[in-house]
Amino acid sequence: MQMSKSLKTKQFILETVAPLFNKYGYHGTSLSAITEATGLTKGALYGNFENKEELALSAFEYSKNILLKHIINALKEGETAMSRLFSLINFYKSYDLIIEELGGCPIVSAGVDAKHNNFTLSQAIKEVYHSIEGHIAHVIEQGQIKDEFKLKLPAMQYAKQFYTILNGGVVSSIITSDAKYFKNSAQYLEYLIQIEFTKK
Repeated sequence: MQMSKSLKTKQFILETVAPLFNKYGYHGTSLSAITEATGLTKGALYGNFENKEELALSAFEYSKNILLKHIINALKEGETAMSRLFSLINFYKSYDLIIEELGGCPIVSAGVDAKHNNFTLSQAIKEVYHSIEGHIAHVIEQGQIKDEFKLKLPAMQYAKQFYTILNGGVVSSIITSDAKYFKNSAQYLEYLIQIEFTKK
């Protein structure tokens, strides 16, 4: 089914503007930067989106869907829970590629900034954060059920720590412009899974 002209325009705006929000955050992305990048007037933008808040939220949804697709696909690869977690870790070893694709990490770049400037966007980011933890927890829980992982605590508790380590590596890498941080975090998680998750 062919998209209407209006939908094509919206798609173009989101594809063009999402990397700006991912790079500069909500507050740091000015309306003038948006109009310059898209070549559209303020009126044309607001003919498709009510205001900057709606545009930022839609741009985040666009980026979030791409990121989640990568994460969910990674967690489906492999026959065992351990291999699926390793698949996710391998994805994060090359997280610089997703940052390049999206213009930045949508969760990190907008997360802190939106917390004090855009409540709706902040809540959307928080929901995605918890959603990713939930996907990781599901894999860990399956590993526990099949006695692949010898873990005593609830799967979600491990999933939160797992994602905290991954995300910490992303934050450090972005701040320092050094990809070693998320590569090292990923390698540490591989060690943790092999040693701690299977310890009797």
